[in-house]
Amino acid sequence: MAFSPDGAEWYLINATPDIAHQVARWPELHPQSGIRSTPIRGIVLTDGELDHILGVLHLREGVPWTLYATAPVAEMLEEDLRLLPALRRYADVRLRVLSLGDAERIGDGGSPVEVRLVETGRRVPRYRREAAEVEGGVVAAVALTDISSGKRIVYAPCVGQLSDTLRDQCRGADVVFFDGTFWADDELRRLGISTLTARAMGHVPVGGPQGSAVWLSQVRPRSTLFVHVNNTNPLLDPASPERAWIRGLGFDVAADGWENLP
Repeated sequence: MAFSPDGAEWYLINATPDIAHQVARWPELHPQSGIRSTPIRGIVLTDGELDHILGVLHLREGVPWTLYATAPVAEMLEEDLRLLPALRRYADVRLRVLSLGDAERIGDGGSPVEVRLVETGRRVPRYRREAAEVEGGVVAAVALTDISSGKRIVYAPCVGQLSDTLRDQCRGADVVFFDGTFWADDELRRLGISTLTARAMGHVPVGGPQGSAVWLSQVRPRSTLFVHVNNTNPLLDPASPERAWIRGLGFDVAADGWENLP
């Protein structure tokens, strides 16, 4: 996801391994003044998982930019993966450590955006030192609020726990992008792919009475879209009964290329 407070400076939420293709697809993210320039001014990380951070290594342009992350995620990138020390040899990357629940204002002109991180789990990446303690802030959702209009978007690609704090942010939000990784807790076991359950991997499944869809139907955001959908999840099939069921609840699956939300 990308957002901009003024239409000129842009911020990303996570940087996936295919970030170069995503940037190439959107003219707004292309260099505007010089071949080494970029309108991307920062990246907000929800966690330190490889599929959310490897794209950071592609952003080695001449313009300084800021990485926003919680202290545990910043530590993992500094000390465990050594990604930031390597990146700083090529680019002027500034680190801004965010605390859970605190509001960070981004943008001075246009329509400033308030960024707030909400804890959604404590499962650490496999590259983390085994001796390291699990701390709060390892996995988070991002709540974006347009200060001028009050509109709010919640982006939660990895949700391992359905907390009251997360409910408060999702309730009344204009759009919620929610973790749709797995449909069932035993999805991978039944397919013979892994012995781990969805919850053991840090994801509340969408289906079932204790799943995220039922929980979200009680929270009732204005619009709910599932993201981060694994290729084992039947939600990917538009003709599946699972897709029909969530549509019956008023939800759907997000698609690449959407803009101007909400």
